[in-house]
Amino acid sequence: MIVKVDENPTRQNIIILLKKNGGMTIEELSSKINITPMGIRQHLLSLEKKGFVSYTAKKHGIGRPGFVYMLTESADDLFPKTYDRFAVDILKEVKKCDGQEKISKIFSEQREKVLRQKKEALSGLSGHDEIMHGLRNLLVSEGFLADLEKEGDTYFLKTYNCPIRKVATEFNETCQEELQLFRELLQRNVSLEQCMGQGSPSCIFSIPSA
Repeated sequence: MIVKVDENPTRQNIIILLKKNGGMTIEELSSKINITPMGIRQHLLSLEKKGFVSYTAKKHGIGRPGFVYMLTESADDLFPKTYDRFAVDILKEVKKCDGQEKISKIFSEQREKVLRQKKEALSGLSGHDEIMHGLRNLLVSEGFLADLEKEGDTYFLKTYNCPIRKVATEFNETCQEELQLFRELLQRNVSLEQCMGQGSPSCIFSIPSA
C-alpha cells in the first residue's frame, strides 16, 4: 500500500512497478499495464513534474539511446514506514533498563544538537521579525506544514504535522524539549498553547515580539 499520489490508478500502478523493478522503460511499462506508450509517457511526465520520477539514458546497440525511468528519493516517502513505532519501542526499553533520567538525557542532548543546527541556519538574519519568518521557512524546508501569524505584540507559530507524533504521544518530554529549544533559539518566553502530542490538531507556540 502507498499514499495516493492522486486518484489515477494508472499512476499508482506505475509507481508500484518502478518500486518493484528499480527502473523500467516506457515499453516495459506499456506491456505490463496494457496501455499505449504515449499514454505511459503522459503519466510519467505528470509524475516527473511532482518530483516522484526521474530518468536516465541507456544505450541499446545502434541508434538513439532509450530511457529508463525510476523513482526519486522523494517517492520513497509515499511508502509507509514504521520508524516511529521502532523509536517508541527502543525508548521504552531504555526507560525500562536505565530509568527516566536516561530518557531525559537523550532528549536534552538531542535538543542541544538541533539548537546548534538551527542557530547556524538562522545566523545571517537580523531583527526579531526577520528571524521569526526565517524560522518558519526553515521548518517548511524540513518538511513541516507551518504558518506564522502576528496578533498585536505576539507571534503565533503553528505546525500542523509532526514527524515524531507517535513518539511525542508516548514521551511528552519531546514537546517540552522543543519548547525549550524555541526559548533558547529566540531568546523569548515562548509558550506552548496547544500540542499534537496531547491530541490537539496542531502545535501552537506563542512568542512575544519583545
